[in-house]
This record gives sequence, structure tokens and C-alpha cells, in this order.
Amino acid sequence: MTESGNLASKTTPCVIYARVSTKEQQEEGYSIPAQLKAVRAYCAREGLRTVEEFVEAQSAGKAGRKGFGRMLAYLGAHREVQVVVAHKLDRLYRNFADQLHLEEDLGVRARYVVGDVPQSPQGELLRDVQLSVAKFYLGNLREEVKKGMEEKASQGGWPSGRAPLGYLNDRETRGLIMDPLRAPLVRHAFERYATGLVSLSALADELHAMGLRHMRSGAKVYPSSLHYVLKHPVYCGLVRYKGQLFRGQHEAIVSPELFDRVQQAFGPNRHGNMEQKHLFALRDFLWCGECGCKITAERQRGHVYYRCTKGKGRAACGQRHYSREEQLEEQVEGILSTIEIGPDILAALVEESKLLDRAAVRGNDAERQSLQCAIAASDRKAGRLLDIYLAGNVDGAIYRQKAAELARERLTFEHRLEALAHRSSDRTACVEALAKTAASARIRFRSANVQQRREVLATVLSNATLRDQEIVDFQLKSPFDVLQMDAQGALISEKWAL
Repeated sequence: MTESGNLASKTTPCVIYARVSTKEQQEEGYSIPAQLKAVRAYCAREGLRTVEEFVEAQSAGKAGRKGFGRMLAYLGAHREVQVVVAHKLDRLYRNFADQLHLEEDLGVRARYVVGDVPQSPQGELLRDVQLSVAKFYLGNLREEVKKGMEEKASQGGWPSGRAPLGYLNDRETRGLIMDPLRAPLVRHAFERYATGLVSLSALADELHAMGLRHMRSGAKVYPSSLHYVLKHPVYCGLVRYKGQLFRGQHEAIVSPELFDRVQQAFGPNRHGNMEQKHLFALRDFLWCGECGCKITAERQRGHVYYRCTKGKGRAACGQRHYSREEQLEEQVEGILSTIEIGPDILAALVEESKLLDRAAVRGNDAERQSLQCAIAASDRKAGRLLDIYLAGNVDGAIYRQKAAELARERLTFEHRLEALAHRSSDRTACVEALAKTAASARIRFRSANVQQRREVLATVLSNATLRDQEIVDFQLKSPFDVLQMDAQGALISEKWAL
């Protein structure tokens, strides 16, 4: 037998287990490489021959540790290996179940570089005390983390975890910042679903066509994920933690009013079903001009009639007339004709938008240059600070504090620069599309089916009130309200006044 073979036969086989649970432990000298180096040196001193190494980056108190499970399976299959070596007891386990499985069921002895205990009743007692202390530490740490997360949430901070769709995790503040690419698409999702005219499935397809993807996977945002987004109060500026809502420190993507309208769109109607049995073109867009209740519709003898729901009681409303749908649709066409702008106004709007576009481009260039200068200045400050620190002219704690402040400042400039890069400057195309939509609204309403008519009204009209079979008041949704014309065809919004 060779000399190396004799040496191997005289040593005891063992496995090594190393674990870290947090980045802070890595910074404090508990890193995997540091543990392995110390354990290997210990094995060499104690005559232990390493046959396998298992490493893990996970809390000992968390169930289902993969590395620990693989080690148990290995020891069960290789019963000749009767020793496991770790840096300290709390690196190996922090609960009695793991200790019993390893040492009692498998008959394996645990050895430690720091705090090793002898094989004796006194040693077993010392081990159990150490394990009890480690278990208490883990439980106390868990409670402290919970309290810290609760306190952070109560102050409006994001408790933990990956940022929801439409936001990004700010590594400096550990809060939420708006995603310049996805936030506008999330806002569009809320606006579309609030109309009540689109299903989650159709909206998911629409958003996918517009380019919305999950940040990490790049996958499509499916209806189930979209349902979660539209229900989550984080998007209206709130933080939800353990069933409680707190005012968040992050910027809201949608207004509380829009968020509430979306929640109402999810709710069932008074009969308990999620869909209306019959679809009517004007239902959901008309309100009683006397009591303010909703106007409903019903079909009688081949015709559709609209009437007040009397939601506040019959004594609160004196409206007794039923309105024929055909007559109301003529009045709606009259309203839509007030934004049916001609080609001369369209050309003037497009020309003005081009001027604004050119001014916006100049403004973006100036802002971009300013941000780039600010980033360069921040880098110079950081360089000078480092030179002073290396020369020994500033305390280490002060250096780290100032360096962190400069890093946060630079990150803020970078976020603003990134948002600027994605800011749309094609105002002309948007204005032209808006004007064409307004110009064709009446024609599209007249020639469309019921669902398409509802979509036109959802885009343009709001708060139309009905009294004595006449639409007596209405509002045009922004920005169509600025395109409204008087009887002579002149724009009446004060925004067009010279």
C-alpha cells in the first residue's frame, strides 16, 4: 500500500457544511470561503478526511434548506461517513429536530471549529444549551424583523420583497420608485378597466401588444396577474401590511378616485351576477337630472326605453316619463357633433403641436445636458472625497456617510436621466390622433354596434343627465373638452383664447 493510501486509511471521513443567511454575515467574516478555509484547516489538524462539501446561503430557521437536505441524503447513503464539520453550531442548525435527525437517527457526530464539545454527558449538555441559545436567538431575531417591517410599513415604506409591476426597487432607500417604462402602461390598464367595457383577458392582450412585460421574466402579463395589479392599493399610493393600509412614501401611479372606480368595475351588480343580461348603448352613461340616480334601460315590444331607477325612493324623484333610445341617440349625436372639428382646425392644432414638439426637444436636450453635468460633478466630488480619505485626512465613518450621500445623489440623477430618455416627445402624433378621434366620433357612433357605441361614449362622454326625456347637461372627458365648438364652429375653451 502506498504512503498516501496508508494516510487515507488512518484518517476519519467527514463532510463539511457551511452556511450564510445574510449579506451582513458575509461582510462580518462569516462568508462561505472564510468558513471553508477555517473548517478545512481544522479537519487537517484533527485527522479528518473531507469526502464532500455542502454550502448554502439560507437561514437555518427556514424550512426546506436544500443544501442541508442534500447532506442528509448523502449521509444516509454513505453510512461509513459519521462526522460532519461546521464552523459553529449555529451554522449547522438552530432547532432540535435537525439535531435529532442528524445525530440520533443517522448516528453522525457534529464537530465545530469554534465551540467544539467533547463526547461526554457534559459535552451533550453544553451542546443542548448552545442549541437552546441559538434557537432563542433565531426566534428573537424573527420577532425583531417582524417589528421592523411593521414599523417601516406604518411609516409608509415598502416592507420588503420585489417591487410590484410598474415600480422598481430603490437599492439606496429600499423603497419604491416609478418604472418609467411600465408605469404608464399600468396607468392605462386602470383607465381602460374603469370604463367597464373591457374584460381582463382582452385588456391583457391589449397591454401585451403595447409592450407590457414582466420585468424579470419578460413574459406576458396574464389576466390573473392583471387582476392582482388592479386590486393592489400600492398603485394609489398606499402600503398594505397584515391587512392594514398606510399612506406610502412612494409616488402613486393612479389617483384614489380612479382606483375606486376600478374596484367598482370588479363588483357584481345588484342581482349578484358579474355581467349584464342585456347590453344597452346608453346605460351606465346617463343619470337622473332630478334625483341624481342612475338611468336604467329595458326592452319593451321591440323598443328600448330608459327610465330613472328611483334608487332614493319614489318620493325623491318626480320623473315619470320613459325615453325612447332612438330619441336619446339623436341627442348624443348632437353632443358628439360639437367636437367634430374640420380640417382647418385640425391643421392648426397639428402646426401648434409641431412648435411645442420642437420646444420640448430643446428643453429635453438642455435638461439632459444639465443632468449629465450633475452626474459628472457628483463623480468628481466622490473622487476628491476618496483622495482625502486615502490621505488619512478624514475619519472612516465620516467618509462612508458622505460617500453614501453622494451615491444616492448620483442615483437620483441617473433615474431622472433614464426617465427623460423614455419621455415621449412626439406630441404632434398624439394631437393628430386625438383630433381625428374627435372628428369621427359622431360618425362612428351612428354606424357602430351596441358595444362599439359604448366604447365611443366611454372615451368621450361623462356625467350626462336626463330630465323630461332630454339630456340637459353633460361633460366631455379631457382632453376632448378643449375641442368643443359653439354653433358657429369656433373653439370655446379658454385655452384657445389669444
